[in-house]
Amino acid sequence: MMTRGRSTTRQRRPAIAAKDGPGISHSDIADHNSRAVLEILRVAGPLTRRELSARVGLTEPAITGILRRLQDDGLVASRRQSNANRYPSTEFLIRRNGAVAVGIRLLPTRAELLLINLAGETLAERHDIPVAEAAMAALALAQDKPAGARLIGIGLVSAPSLVVDVEALRQTLAPLPLVFSPDTAAAVTAERLYGYGEHDGSLVSLILAEDGVRAGLSIAGRPFSGRHGFAGSIGAMHTGRDRASLSERVSVSALTERLRRAEADGVAATEAAADWAGEAASHLLDAAVAISGLLAPGMLVVGGDLPADIVDMVIAQMERERLDKASRPMASPWMPPIRSSRLPAAGITTGAALLPFLEFLLPNPQPAREASSAQVAAASASG
Repeated sequence: MMTRGRSTTRQRRPAIAAKDGPGISHSDIADHNSRAVLEILRVAGPLTRRELSARVGLTEPAITGILRRLQDDGLVASRRQSNANRYPSTEFLIRRNGAVAVGIRLLPTRAELLLINLAGETLAERHDIPVAEAAMAALALAQDKPAGARLIGIGLVSAPSLVVDVEALRQTLAPLPLVFSPDTAAAVTAERLYGYGEHDGSLVSLILAEDGVRAGLSIAGRPFSGRHGFAGSIGAMHTGRDRASLSERVSVSALTERLRRAEADGVAATEAAADWAGEAASHLLDAAVAISGLLAPGMLVVGGDLPADIVDMVIAQMERERLDKASRPMASPWMPPIRSSRLPAAGITTGAALLPFLEFLLPNPQPAREASSAQVAAASASG
């Protein structure tokens, strides 16, 4: 909106969540500024006080106070930097192993665990853990943290349709905080922070998981989970010429069944996989067109539990079919780039491990919640 004489357009400030009421306390502001400085050092460091002051928009004395607190917490280190072109200066950088967190991804029959540091580097991982042993395995995995590293907490993710006794896990892990998120939101957050990033303000991650097909949505830097975490539950969409569901045609179990039948019929596995990828691409492209028409995201990222070479085959076939006017007369000019995720399992377990960092140390676009059984989506969603 415009008024006479001047523009009312102003730069929008990041939101700060108040803890005790509608106002913003000094502690809220200090916490927000510390998170902002730590995030800038994580992404762009090392930086000097002057460089941080320019990026954050605070005075150098204010930056000095924030850096002192972050150094006292063991999250930031300093070093003297000098060269022939300028006076010696002090640069600040994150201590990569100053803080660590564990992520738990729960699947119907097993769990995956990951230990990462503040830089997002994987320090240790465990696969094929029985679900009943996930909490104790997370505590054991945390023992692999580097000397002096502070364990921030445990992140937990699962498919929205999976019924999980989070309260029991929370009690087992106490006093460590447990932070919960749907796996779709965690995956797209990991993609935004450590994968391709967010393009033109939005990103969609198509997750081809063991237990079905889902989509993670990130809009203006915020993961969108919808009511009870069910946003992106696209597995029941009827797609392709046979109008079968996505989860029926594009899931890991669908590929496994195709390869099993091929072996029984004496068909080469490579030929069977290529045929399956072509069929899966047609189904997934229907979903991609629908998502693009509704959201017009900056990028579509495809990944999950399928082998990376199979995902690449599916994406290549999607691109060929999208450009084929004979099979796709409605060309969908708004389609964004489609890329294969650089993160293992589309970043689901990495996203789980990120949850404590976002809750306690880094800017959090969507405040995570201390998990309770009431926050876990209950039964029967489309897979």
